[in-house]
Amino acid sequence: MQEFEKWLARVLLLNSALALGVSLGLLGEPQYGDALAVLFGVAMLGFLAAVLSLKRMISGLIGGILYYLPQVGSYFPYDGSWQFSVKAGVSLGLVARFGHGVFVLNMVALALLAATAVMLAWRLRRRSPPASSAR
Repeated sequence: MQEFEKWLARVLLLNSALALGVSLGLLGEPQYGDALAVLFGVAMLGFLAAVLSLKRMISGLIGGILYYLPQVGSYFPYDGSWQFSVKAGVSLGLVARFGHGVFVLNMVALALLAATAVMLAWRLRRRSPPASSAR
């Protein structure tokens, strides 16, 4: 399981580096305003979480969950009103078109979120002392 945890941390490091490149305008179209601030913040959170995960700290796994969570779903309304999208890292989406807009489910972020949550649960279970029977 330690190798899987290291692999997850390395993937998180790669994803956060890609997000940082996008937020700085090195990859893709430049971001402006609130989108830039959110993307840069998410990228730095991912980078910090990856470093902590490589040091085998539980806070790194929690940070990884917080990194992937806003990337799981994106919403784009047809009328141009409020939309939500955080594209930080690798993305492979499942698109659902509705009468009022488009919802995109990022399958890569969902899979990595689930894997990080499983790893966190495994680490917490290993860390907690066994229940003793008091008679």
